[in-house]
Amino acid sequence: MVFSYADYFIVSLFLERGKLSYADKWIEVTPGTVAFANPALPSAWEPFSDEAEEKGFSIMFSNEFIRKDEWFFLLSTPLLDLTRNQAIYLNKEALEIVKSLFQRMQEISMADEDGMKDELIHSLLHLIIYEAMRGKEERPYKVQHNAAQRTVELFLLLLDRQFPINYPQEKLEMRSAADYAQQLSIHVNHLNRVVKQVTGKTTTDIIASRLVKEAIRLLQETQLNIAEVAYALGFEEQASFTGFLKKKTGKVPKEVRGK
Repeated sequence: MVFSYADYFIVSLFLERGKLSYADKWIEVTPGTVAFANPALPSAWEPFSDEAEEKGFSIMFSNEFIRKDEWFFLLSTPLLDLTRNQAIYLNKEALEIVKSLFQRMQEISMADEDGMKDELIHSLLHLIIYEAMRGKEERPYKVQHNAAQRTVELFLLLLDRQFPINYPQEKLEMRSAADYAQQLSIHVNHLNRVVKQVTGKTTTDIIASRLVKEAIRLLQETQLNIAEVAYALGFEEQASFTGFLKKKTGKVPKEVRGK
């Protein structure tokens, strides 16, 4: 089972049995489960068998596909709210409704004419999420075996995914242990504890080490000025960046760039 990031948002209806894992927890998927994948949260899917007649449906879409006026509605759903359960079990009535909506979406997406295609898919996406949340059956997540190791692996994967930074199109969004804990849907104290347990280093030290590596790259391999490098790495003031680099390397940015 390999954990990975989706390049897109994904909403899936599973019609087969399997195991869906997020960070240090997993949930058994049975036919009639709607699951959400967010680009910020690594996940893994492991089917129990390849013999299922029906696998299910998935819709994949980019962040740009979501319109501004949709954010208010979607922020309260598992699609964007990572504190919610990312898998929803449907009762029989909801399953039939959601399945028919996915089938209708498939028909529209495969149609030749463009016309109102995007608008219709937007509407169906809303209906799928609404019906799934309305017709859900709650079931608890289970803790992963060797959960500490898995959590640390996912933290390191999430950290590495932030780099390299392509400024000005991008800037570092997650700089603290709390930022990563939120993305992994775990408490920051738990993240700090398992990182120390598995690696012997603190979460802060690991993040800082990766920041230093990227700072050196930006200073030596790009034409960005020092203030731009500082901003790209999430520092609000150049002086804070200079102090950070001096503490970690013994050199100020000008010295690093000159070398």
